[in-house]
Amino acid sequence: ACSLLFLPFDLMLANVLLTLPQPPTITHQSPKDFIIDPRENILIYCEAKGKPHPSFSWTRNGTHFDVEKDSKVLMKPSSGTLVIDISGEKAEAYEGIYQCTARNEHGTAVSNNIFIRQSRSPLWSKERKEAIMVQVGVSLVLQCRPPAGLPPPIIFWMDNNFQRLPQNTRVSQALNGDLYFSNVLLDDTRNDYICYARFPHTQTIQQKQPITVKVLDMDAINETVADMYNYTNNLFVGEYSPSGERRPSFMAPLGQSSTQMALRGGVLELECIAEGLPTPEVSWYKESGDLPSSRMSFHNFQKTLKIADVMEADAGDYRCTAKNSLGSAHHTIKVNVKAAPFWISAPRNLILAPEETGILTCRVSGDPKPQIAWSVNGVPIKDSPKDTSRKVEDDTVILSDVQTGSSAVYQCNASNEFGYLLANAFVNVLGESLETQPLNLPFRIRILSQ
Repeated sequence: ACSLLFLPFDLMLANVLLTLPQPPTITHQSPKDFIIDPRENILIYCEAKGKPHPSFSWTRNGTHFDVEKDSKVLMKPSSGTLVIDISGEKAEAYEGIYQCTARNEHGTAVSNNIFIRQSRSPLWSKERKEAIMVQVGVSLVLQCRPPAGLPPPIIFWMDNNFQRLPQNTRVSQALNGDLYFSNVLLDDTRNDYICYARFPHTQTIQQKQPITVKVLDMDAINETVADMYNYTNNLFVGEYSPSGERRPSFMAPLGQSSTQMALRGGVLELECIAEGLPTPEVSWYKESGDLPSSRMSFHNFQKTLKIADVMEADAGDYRCTAKNSLGSAHHTIKVNVKAAPFWISAPRNLILAPEETGILTCRVSGDPKPQIAWSVNGVPIKDSPKDTSRKVEDDTVILSDVQTGSSAVYQCNASNEFGYLLANAFVNVLGESLETQPLNLPFRIRILSQ
């Protein structure tokens, strides 16, 4: 026996829809925050599809960017992608906020705002570093404080022979790049504590002036204490009394409590660095909850707690404890989790017959609650011609009794202080209802044997 198998109607309908006129859709674009290498040409992506194929234009800092008038700028054929030749030019001349527009006779789609910034590796300011004299056993911080680069530099400490300085529970580098000593030993005396900053985009490395540290025992202090009043070029750290064992106290953060904010989906790094003698050990726990074992890790000899892919549940109080044989110290970090806008349900393209009703929804969440703004063909709805068939209710646009010729691309922009989302969704109103339009589809039949 044989049976007939017809292809699903939805599949045939999808094939028909591919041949219909279609408003533009953005298919590829550069990231919102785009840091460029000043030694290379700038490539700003904007690709879109539509029927007919869309034409492209750009704005820069909110005004029309005339590509044809700038001999250094080329727009790729059948594309909106820009290639900017910066040979003989300063890349910073092309910094700014770019937005691409793709349009055809059925509507206009827009890209995200693309913030173009040149990577920077500024020079370290000149400074004269005086020797630091410190009593054995006390705590010490060597500051790095590199110049602010874009993106921020990677910090590490080395000696004159380009060997990394050894780090352990007693001596370690903080998240801000400073070098912390929970207590100093005579062996810490050296004249080549050098902080290096590596700027990743330009692959350049800069170094701070070497820092000299002289660790003195009590005999040496008694011999030199008079010199401290005669030679003011030296910096002495510590009291002049014998430095014995002591219970822990925190060098960073200071005090008994502090607060820190994290963004949903980001990385949270909590840090506690303690001084004391013997060297304290640091441990962590979360009050009123467990640490997220699958997303957390310890770094820098337990002094840093790192939580990846932050969630709202990660908010709360985190306590770090520094402990040695003489006692312990505690510090509580209150973590607040905020969120840039994120999608619950992005608006989807609509294909409607005349006189039908369609609904666009732009469901987002975030903390603070995002503000939603609608545009049509790149123009805010409040500034576009009045359309009685269109009703806007916060995150929803209701289109009633649509008419031929009212095809358009709608934009939903959801924003709060931590970021924004932009989505394009086209509404394609067909020239005549699908019920009356002949499909003229060849039905493919397969015969199945039983």
